Amino acid sequence: MKTIKLIRTLIEQELKEIDGGIMDPNMVPFVPHREPAADTANEPEEPNEVDRLYRVALKARLAAEELVKALEDPIYDEVYEASFKATTALRDALNGLESLGADPKPDERVVAPIPGEQPTGAQVGTAHLPMVYTGQTF
Repeated sequence: MKTIKLIRTLIEQELKEIDGGIMDPNMVPFVPHREPAADTANEPEEPNEVDRLYRVALKARLAAEELVKALEDPIYDEVYEASFKATTALRDALNGLESLGADPKPDERVVAPIPGEQPTGAQVGTAHLPMVYTGQTF
């Protein structure tokens, strides 16, 4: 019993010694005061010239896709082919503008990246489970 009282007294002394200790409701020891970091994530960025050109090319690409959808009737084969070539040319233009520094928003990215920048490897595509032995033979 004497040991418990001694330990309790030592702990109370330690708690009271540190600038008022934790017993003082206005003082929390060893917690440094830090200013919060500036929140710059919500500040709108000024679009540069390449971003403006990307948006113009994006509007042209979407319009060309609408034209391709409208020309699916077999009597418009030549026009359909020309408009389809226009969509592929605009795809190349969008990828070229991205390589020049355009930073499109996720909803503005409508074309696949160039083949060198596409992800490759086992993590891409559908993951398949390995074949396992179930014990059944049919």
